[in-house]
Formats: sequence, structure tokens, C-alpha cells
Amino acid sequence: MNILCLTAVAVAALGVVTGVSFAQQAAPPESGAPPAQPQTAATPPAGQVAPRVWNVERVQCSSLLGADDDDRASAAMFYYGYLAARAGIHVIDTTKIADNVAKVMKQCAATPNMTVPRAFRTALAKQK
Repeated sequence: MNILCLTAVAVAALGVVTGVSFAQQAAPPESGAPPAQPQTAATPPAGQVAPRVWNVERVQCSSLLGADDDDRASAAMFYYGYLAARAGIHVIDTTKIADNVAKVMKQCAATPNMTVPRAFRTALAKQK
């Protein structure tokens, strides 16, 4: 898989991240934050700015873990590419993607209140 394929996957995943099944997942606040109010029509899940609009830096692991398999896989690939781009990474070793995503999912399972970007940074920093 080359970088163009990864970019295409990330762009496609962006549409999935804003999709209904992922958007319907509520997420508890990150550690140290005040308890969230129960979700109502007026209070969207953590990370959701408006219907079908997300702040990708605020989506929590619980939302990612609660998504269906296809949405979770697409969202994980979106974050992989998004965070690589934010970090200025221009070369990705595609043989490590599956293992790295598995590490992130393990981190998310251990800390469901953590944001997805923070889970990526935490899980992948451990391998250095």
C-alpha cells in the first residue's frame, strides 16, 4: 500500500468518522474533567460540534470502541493518516500499521475516556 492509497483511505475515513453510527456514540469526559451531563438532543457526544461535524481532536476512545467494525477500522485509518500528517511524517512503513493500530485499540480499551489522538500518541510513544 503506498502513500496515495493511505491518503485515499484517510479521505474516505473522514466521511465515515462523520457518519451516523459513529456520531451516535456518547463518550464520558476525559480524566480530571467534570462529569458530563446525560446526553440529550441538546448535548451531542464528546467531540461532536454539530450534526455530522466533529472536532477530531476531541473524539474519545469510547466512541471509537463503540463504533461498528467497519466504522472503527475506517476511523482508525483516518486518525493514523491525520496524526502522521500533523506530526510531519511523510513516510509510513505500511508493515507496521496493523500492529500500531492494535496498540492504539489496546490503549483505548484501557483508557476509554482518553481522546483518540492522545491514545495514538501514548500507544505509539511506547515503541520508541
